Amino acid sequence: MPLDTKVIEKVGITLHAKDLPNLHTFSVIDPFAVLYLFDKKRQQLIGAGHTEVIDDTRNPTWTKIFTLNYLFEEVQEVIVQVYHNTKRGDLMDVEKHELIGEYRFPLANLMVAREQKLHAPLANAHKPGAALGEINVRAEVATNSRDIFVADFSAKKLANKEGFFSKSDPFMDISRMNEDGQWTSVFRSNHLENTLDPHWGVQRIPMYALCNADIDRPLKIDIYDHERSGKHVLMGSVSTSVRAMLSSNGTPMPILEADKKDKKGYTNSGTLTAGNVSIEYHPAFLEFVKGGLEISLSVAIDLTGSNGDPRDPASLHYLDPSKQTWNVYQQVINSVTNILQQYDSDKKYSVFGFGARPVSVIIVGVGPADFTDMRALDSDQQRLNFAGQVAVRDIVQFVPFKPGMSVGQLTEQVLMEIPDQVLQYMESHHILPIRR
Repeated sequence: MPLDTKVIEKVGITLHAKDLPNLHTFSVIDPFAVLYLFDKKRQQLIGAGHTEVIDDTRNPTWTKIFTLNYLFEEVQEVIVQVYHNTKRGDLMDVEKHELIGEYRFPLANLMVAREQKLHAPLANAHKPGAALGEINVRAEVATNSRDIFVADFSAKKLANKEGFFSKSDPFMDISRMNEDGQWTSVFRSNHLENTLDPHWGVQRIPMYALCNADIDRPLKIDIYDHERSGKHVLMGSVSTSVRAMLSSNGTPMPILEADKKDKKGYTNSGTLTAGNVSIEYHPAFLEFVKGGLEISLSVAIDLTGSNGDPRDPASLHYLDPSKQTWNVYQQVINSVTNILQQYDSDKKYSVFGFGARPVSVIIVGVGPADFTDMRALDSDQQRLNFAGQVAVRDIVQFVPFKPGMSVGQLTEQVLMEIPDQVLQYMESHHILPIRR
């Protein structure tokens, strides 16, 4: 089973403020904070939620954890606003409360910061230069987002649902409990024909899908008799969790049928065994960033003559003497650099006129040329093969800059494969992130 390295990574953010000002003479403020993400595509704020209110304090430490999706290929601007609770309405209806100040930062800045912490003075456009206190922001990478649950599943002495002349065709269906108490199916095994002692073998299930990385989340394993009609017959169920299976040491778990378990003399309808249970550790991209991973940018520009003289306004290489406009190459380089510079400590970039050497190669097609060969290099469907030598992994991303495509859309497509390529390299060389 191939590893799912493209799982969206999540970041937990906590907030603390100190030396907030009192807004009224005879009372201490009751502060709370609201966190937003700025959506550049729609040019609007998206509320991620608010903290609890802590009464009568100028130095609040809020317990709320904001969970954000980390997207390497986008500039994710985070905005934290601190308010005094006026008790006049819902906390997200911020116009009814008194703004103390705000702090804006790119999420990438927080992720590459030492200990993944940022602190800065609060600012308020209506109170320029005022001492409004300080906000402290801390991030924590959500672990286990790529880890894999591994177990060897088998069952014994299942209750036959096929009568006297044949045996059941059993399969497993694993469901996890949702926050609302409902069940969601997350994994289904193959069915094995004509057996009451099935051995489904080693199964590998992503932890984020199995239990959202919560090893105590209730799981239900239903055993069904497979029917071609699709009306499968339930043979019994097992209630468990990842933690319970890890600690079971291969002890058989009773399979129970709900309509029989309260009957006198009923023991079980067979047993299910999860043997050799383990969790494979597969670090996330952000864990490497936290450990000091840097991404160095090298730029190679194909100065092909077919694009015209740089002095000609019709040329794709046109250099505006007034510097009021940028050509397409300049726009692309600036857009990509705006994201990658967050991961490069010295902010120095190599620029080549006709060749390059990056570990991960990004090719942007500019203009109406035939890019068939470039598409062949971008081996998303199958690895590159030259004279019988197959590339170990995909290191090329090709994106044509199509008419009507915004620079932001181009940047997202250009950069989205980099975390995956980094993780593939680290996995193939058995490199783990440095713990700091």
